[in-house]
Amino acid sequence: MSDDDTLLKMTDGLGMNTAVRWELVSKSLGRSVKACQVRVAVVNRSRRHMQVMDDKESLVTSEVQRQFESSGAVDWSHVSQETGFSRRECLELGQYDINKVGWQYDPDSFSQGMADRMTSFIKEHYPVPTPVNYRAMSNYMWVAMEDCIRMHDILQGKFKWTRADYERASALRAQGLTLKEVARHFSPTLTPQNVYNALKIHPSLKQVQNPISADELEEISRLVDQYAGKYPVVEIIGKIRRQLGLCNRSGYYSKVAWRIAAHPHYQTKLRGIDYNGLANRIATGQTTVKLTAKELDVPRVSLVSRLNSLSNKLFPSRWTDEETLKLVDYAQSCDSKFDPEHFSKVLGTKSAQQCNDKVHRLKRKGVLPRVSKV
Repeated sequence: MSDDDTLLKMTDGLGMNTAVRWELVSKSLGRSVKACQVRVAVVNRSRRHMQVMDDKESLVTSEVQRQFESSGAVDWSHVSQETGFSRRECLELGQYDINKVGWQYDPDSFSQGMADRMTSFIKEHYPVPTPVNYRAMSNYMWVAMEDCIRMHDILQGKFKWTRADYERASALRAQGLTLKEVARHFSPTLTPQNVYNALKIHPSLKQVQNPISADELEEISRLVDQYAGKYPVVEIIGKIRRQLGLCNRSGYYSKVAWRIAAHPHYQTKLRGIDYNGLANRIATGQTTVKLTAKELDVPRVSLVSRLNSLSNKLFPSRWTDEETLKLVDYAQSCDSKFDPEHFSKVLGTKSAQQCNDKVHRLKRKGVLPRVSKV
């Protein structure tokens, strides 16, 4: 039995003024009386909220199931009328997933019309910076939620290369396909340059495991001071690498990139950027992080970090027991590396950075094994 369950059982029927009984509860749990009273109020409120949400989900899901089983389709406007909730609420609450179709990218059968339908739905209901609710998207498209997440990533140009993808791209190139033709086999938004870059960093090209020394780090910092503002930021890493002969050294890129990002010259520039406006322009396809970083001559890693921080503010920082349990279950079920960005989309109530930080905290506490890859 959890501490919360024990606390509720011991305090059932107690008023806040039953001093003697609250003292016994306090001693039993090793917490102050005030802490016990506050915790009881919080747990009761949280469980009442969860019960209301469960009831709403059950009501909407039952109506969705009834419609689908009777007609083979779901009219979400009718679901809204029958349940008394808004159409968007119904889309977000419905948990009926039976007979949803799959949606995998195939260059020969890819439907731009279906992709446009998804994009229009997101723009109407979840404009930036509102986080996309993939449960609602899944219900609207009547497509499995995992496939919705994957296809949305692909349409945004967020293609994550796996070892199998590297090997497949290499095989296609060996067959004589152009970079453009290879790109089309993986994603409608992948560019020939993306494929070229991926093949250059194929996993078989091992980095030299020779860490950067303290003296080299000091020299890197000196060169960053010398070059900041004098050369475009995209050229500085290459200049330092060539000057110090650090090609293919383990950890080189990140060490130089973060020293550039922390330099006062770029920090001043970064503080003057309208990140809400930038996030909107990126979401609507007017620009990209890479293009913006080049135009403003600032480190791309800093733009990504600050846009992620903006995303974090849209979600509550406190984790509920239910969210933590889902995170633990997901992390333990991963066959490969834990993907915080993907889990964030599945959960819908925490950013990728919050999920990644939570996993590391759970590993330090021993809830998750340290041997698992994060």
